[in-house]
Amino acid sequence: MAAIVGQRVTQQESAEAPRLPARTKASPPFVYIHHPHRWQFIEASAEWLPLLGKMKIDPGVGGVTDARGTDLAVAQNTRRGWQAIRPSDERLGEYQWYVQKIPKSGGGLVHADASVTVETIGGRAFWTGGGDAYKAFLRHLISSGIVMPMNDKVKRLKVEQQRQTVDRLSSSVAAAPHNQVLLARLAAATKTLESMEAPAQKPKPKPTAKASA
Repeated sequence: MAAIVGQRVTQQESAEAPRLPARTKASPPFVYIHHPHRWQFIEASAEWLPLLGKMKIDPGVGGVTDARGTDLAVAQNTRRGWQAIRPSDERLGEYQWYVQKIPKSGGGLVHADASVTVETIGGRAFWTGGGDAYKAFLRHLISSGIVMPMNDKVKRLKVEQQRQTVDRLSSSVAAAPHNQVLLARLAAATKTLESMEAPAQKPKPKPTAKASA
């Protein structure tokens, strides 16, 4: 067998690699960005996690140069209070290089978060969001120091906004007490507000191994 003198073709580069349907819209690479006012409350776990935005690396758009340079785009976002989360940041650990690129039939690429999965059935792509894996990524952004914890003043503002939502729904229910849709929305909004106002639960200490006799 002759020696290999070139570089092996990876599965992703192979013509036989799975590809998205041709009608799937191509999308450019991106960098996640975060603003200190942007947080989301996860009711299931009663926690606040960063609500990230995307800075698309699209030549000629938003300060991105024709050669995909992002320095100006990052500077523009920084002036508006946004923080770029560089995929190369070593503090990301296992989440480093968090963008995946997926080829599509007919040429072009779709760029998505690495926690997203896609399945092609009958010529159509079905996407599944990151779910718990994505939430773990958001928690890591805080625990690693990449994103600062939520400011208490911002939290009070978010809670007050939720309280105003409850007040508006209460007024609507008072005007239409038999409207089941409004009643359900009020119950859900009230439950969320109560969860937001509840004292934060401290993580349980890890059990320590008992010393052997």
